[in-house]
Amino acid sequence: MFRNRTVDYTLIIIGALVAAFGAYTFFVPATWILAGLSAAWYLSSWIAGGVLLTAGFALLGASVRDRAGHWTTGAVLGFVLGTLSLAGAVTAAVLLII
Repeated sequence: MFRNRTVDYTLIIIGALVAAFGAYTFFVPATWILAGLSAAWYLSSWIAGGVLLTAGFALLGASVRDRAGHWTTGAVLGFVLGTLSLAGAVTAAVLLII
């Protein structure tokens, strides 16, 4: 039998929420109570969100590929989105190091 996709969707949702928190802390107004957070907070959120999204999309793409038995648009799209998420996480990591 095929495995359940609950883990895939959970990783994607948590990764999107973590990355959205990073975007929120990047654009937060100066009057917010946590506005003094350093750049490490939002960049780290983008890194963690990107890694979670990468894992979720890769698992989803593999699941779609396994169920179909051949490469479908959904499977390729899952791997492409995972690759883009990883590229975003690596970019945020490079910006954090610099």
